[in-house]
Amino acid sequence: MTSLSLRFSSRSEIGVVRRNNEDSGFASNNLLVVADGMGGHEAGELASAATVAAIVNAVQESENVEAVLELLENAVVTSGEYIADVVAANREYAGMGTTLTALALREDRIAIAHVGDSRAYLLRDGELQQLTKDHTFVQTLVDSGEITQEQAAIHPRRNLMMRAIDGIHAVAVDLQVREARIGDRYMLCSDGVCGVINEHAILNLLRNTDPTMAVTAIIDAVIDAGAPDNITVVVADVMDAPAATDPVVIGAAADENNHARLPGIEFPEEAQLVASEVPMYFSRERHWLRTSFITLAVVAVGLFSAGLWLSRQWYVGAIPQTGYVGIYQGVPVGGLNRLIEPSMIQVAQLPEFERAQVEATVNASTHGDAQATLDRLNARATACLADPTIPGCPVATP
Repeated sequence: MTSLSLRFSSRSEIGVVRRNNEDSGFASNNLLVVADGMGGHEAGELASAATVAAIVNAVQESENVEAVLELLENAVVTSGEYIADVVAANREYAGMGTTLTALALREDRIAIAHVGDSRAYLLRDGELQQLTKDHTFVQTLVDSGEITQEQAAIHPRRNLMMRAIDGIHAVAVDLQVREARIGDRYMLCSDGVCGVINEHAILNLLRNTDPTMAVTAIIDAVIDAGAPDNITVVVADVMDAPAATDPVVIGAAADENNHARLPGIEFPEEAQLVASEVPMYFSRERHWLRTSFITLAVVAVGLFSAGLWLSRQWYVGAIPQTGYVGIYQGVPVGGLNRLIEPSMIQVAQLPEFERAQVEATVNASTHGDAQATLDRLNARATACLADPTIPGCPVATP
């Protein structure tokens, strides 16, 4: 059986109008998740973060598509229980809920679980297909033939949800299994994307050769259109080789403040940056022990601070194993970095100046800045491929 993997890029933004990000997401080489939180006096971020955690914790060890499909369905129940517990402890959060769209790759099959109006798309052989159906009031009108899809996009009640994970109502999960093919491109997104730009625009933007550039182009298009809601996009390509990229947590699920508000929930590993707490209650006779523990506490705090600082450092550099350019988190010193997003840009195709920059590494203040650097490098490499006589471009070999 052919073993496939996902080469992905992901990003979540607040948008232009909203004050906080209620979207959450997760991406790895075999699991993609998007959840769009809602309601409950701005506690939607807790609902989406808890749901992402429930999904990741439930399915990451499953080995086949049949098992993962059942685990996805059970994880929706678990996420509802998480939400119910939060509301029981904080009555002001009543009304919070979330959508969910999750895609898991096992061998050559894709398992999909879906609730709400976040979406999954498939780009195959140049054609775009929506894999999920919105659980909204206007979608029922479309299904009954009362309105068209174009009318649904501007209907005043287009945001009225018929199904969501809210911890109160039992929710039916749409489940499906599909064949995965090498070269397939999947996109998961919140309705802050598909509710703002149409499928024709999404198709054109998804045709970007690199997932990172596709994600950047889609988010830029949504922002140019006004971005009235949070924006979350995950784009992944099916490959026949193992992907070395580490899992990425985005949006509300990556926010440590939300972790503190959900103390009973285990979040995906990348998002856990919590230092161990050391008890400080000792008698005078154990002064030496107290001193030792204080020293350990100082060391722990120092390690935590260093880890937190490293998680906020970004740079663009060469991937030695492949000769391509990638986005790294951390600093370019042995053991203090990790590859986050490989690109399809070959270092050898860059002009001399940009090639030297990449080999020396290009610092970035944020992940978005690093993606912008990739866009710039891709434009320069493309220009050289189109016209090798541009000064500084590598000489084309016959």
